[in-house]
Amino acid sequence: MPPRKIGIIAGGGILPKLAVDAAKKQDADVFVVILDGHGVPADFRDVEHTMCRLGAVGSILAALQSAEVQEVCLIGTVRRPSLAQLRPDRRAFNLIARYGFSGLGDDALLRSVGDVLTKEGLRLVAVQDLVGGLLLRPGSVGSIEPTEAAWPDIEKGLKVARQLGVADVGQAVVIQQGIVLAVEAIEGTDRLIARSAQLAYPGRGPILVKCCKPQQDQRLDLPTIGPDTVRSAASAGFSGIAAEAGRTLVADIDNLRLAADAAGLFVYGFADGDVTTDGGAAVNESEA
Repeated sequence: MPPRKIGIIAGGGILPKLAVDAAKKQDADVFVVILDGHGVPADFRDVEHTMCRLGAVGSILAALQSAEVQEVCLIGTVRRPSLAQLRPDRRAFNLIARYGFSGLGDDALLRSVGDVLTKEGLRLVAVQDLVGGLLLRPGSVGSIEPTEAAWPDIEKGLKVARQLGVADVGQAVVIQQGIVLAVEAIEGTDRLIARSAQLAYPGRGPILVKCCKPQQDQRLDLPTIGPDTVRSAASAGFSGIAAEAGRTLVADIDNLRLAADAAGLFVYGFADGDVTTDGGAAVNESEA
C-alpha cells in the first residue's frame, strides 16, 4: 500500500508549518500548495511544494492531482481579496458564477471550495485532527482569571459574535463596559484590536471575544488565537481575551500563556454553561 499523502493548502502564520510537521511525524508524505502572497515559502523548503495564486483553482487542483494527494488540509491566514485582485481562472470563475461572489461570506466561500475538493475525490482533513493539542481547553490558559465585572462583557460579546457568525461576517467582537467597540469584518483580528484601541474608554480595558460561526465547517476554518494576539491586545490596553473552548485553535499555547501572564491579561476558554443569560459566571451543579 502506498504511503498516506496529505496536501496542505497553506496560508500565512505558524499553523501550516505545524500541520506539515505533524503529517511527517505520522509517516505521511506531504505536498504543500503555498498560496502566493499569503503562505511563507521558507517554511516549506524541505518538503515537496508549489506556489499558486489564490484565484488559480484549476492550477491548485491540477497540482494536488499530479502529486497524487488523497487528503487535503486548508490552513493558515488568508486575507480575502476583491474580485479584481482574485483574477479567477476558469475553475474559479465557474465557482463564482455558481455561488456568486458578493453574496459569499468567508464561511460560504470556504464551504464552496471544500465542495469542489471533495467532488474531485479528495478528503478534507481538519488541522485539529492532524495536529494534536491545538484546540483551546475550557478555563484560563494562564494564571489570571476573568474578574466578576468581565463576565457581562463576555456574555454580550458572545451574543453579538454569534449574530455576526449567522450573517457570515466575522468571528470576533471587542467590547468594553457593555459597549461594543468594534466587530470583525475583513481586516482580521490584529487590525480589529488596533482599531478598537482608538475607540476605548478610560478604565477597565476592552475584551476580545471570539467564537465559531454556528454554521461553520470546522474542517475548514476555526477562530484562532496565539501569542501575537495576546501581545496585540496587551499593547492596546485590553483586559482579556475570551474564546470558545473546543472550537478555537491555539497556536503556540506555551508562549501564549507566558505572554498573557507577562501582560497581566486573562485568556479564557468558555464552554457551554460558563455564561448565563444574566451575565454571570455559571456554576456547575457538581460544584454548587
